[in-house]
Amino acid sequence: MAEHAAHLTSNGPIDPNRPSIFEVLAQQSLVTTVRPAIRHAVRVFAERYPEQLGKVVQFYDELYLIFDALVQSYFLKTCGGSFAENFYDLKRVPSASPDHPSLSFSLRMRATACLVLIPYIRQKMDSLFEDIQYKYGQDVGFFSFLQKNLNLKQRLLRLYLSVYPYVHSAWEVITLAYTMSYMLRGGRWHCPTVHLSGTQLCRLGPDDQVQTPGLGVDFSTWSQLSVTRKMLSALRVVFRLTAACLTTSLSVGVFFLQFLEWWYASDSSAPSLTALPIPSAPRQETLRDVHHQVCPLCMRLRVNSTALSVSGYVFCYLCITEHVRREKCCPITGYPATSEHLVKIYEQDL
Repeated sequence: MAEHAAHLTSNGPIDPNRPSIFEVLAQQSLVTTVRPAIRHAVRVFAERYPEQLGKVVQFYDELYLIFDALVQSYFLKTCGGSFAENFYDLKRVPSASPDHPSLSFSLRMRATACLVLIPYIRQKMDSLFEDIQYKYGQDVGFFSFLQKNLNLKQRLLRLYLSVYPYVHSAWEVITLAYTMSYMLRGGRWHCPTVHLSGTQLCRLGPDDQVQTPGLGVDFSTWSQLSVTRKMLSALRVVFRLTAACLTTSLSVGVFFLQFLEWWYASDSSAPSLTALPIPSAPRQETLRDVHHQVCPLCMRLRVNSTALSVSGYVFCYLCITEHVRREKCCPITGYPATSEHLVKIYEQDL
């Protein structure tokens, strides 16, 4: 029955080489899964070996940038697409000439830059925004950078704190517009980064299946080669074997990551509310002599009053934010809490 109404869901001829919206979103989701998974693994090993891996955690973004650039460059050269795209049997073709089977060197470098540099820059901008927001709080006005008692650095930080949310929202709106246009078959790109790279995605065909490369050595003439030639051939063999092993390991590792993501997201693994530990009763006598305008943590007059919704107590913004991020609970009642339970209070002096 469904085949008789299939024509109602399309507004034109269907291109068999054009990936569906589910395929492009799946490979895009894979990219966002690998980075935090590797970061978490590095942190776990760094906690056990802090002296050896301490610098790795400190410069993780830069090291991952180099690693990601090498991986993406290799897959773009050998497979015609990024690692995630090749995982879902997709490849890239030039936007100017989609019928051209391969990417030029300049297009590969351009695609690598879009795949690696743009996520790195966005990660750094998000981290900078969170650090500035933690320093100045969330109640900074849009024109607070115009205050006269600020130096140049403070003005720039406050300006960034005011403008970046709009820049971030604009990028998300543009990405959504690209996705909707691709889903409705009105555009050739599902995101602006692919458009900027000068390429577009298509499915792998029977002729595009990557064959396993040989060792690249003719053993019948091995004895006739010089020592230098033999060393170069041996290095070539080692490089190809290493690349093949890494490719297989990455594919297996990504499949395992997706399995873990599905496992922890399933309802069967969700903890029951009744299984949560019961917090101890609050000790009211500890706050009996504390003034209502004093922060229970620092015992000083509150600055940027912030209430914790799970218990109702009011603290300084910096005090309760740092405590909740570290302890994950209310300092008075012991109730479980996160940063989402913080509520800013705007008090008016009477």
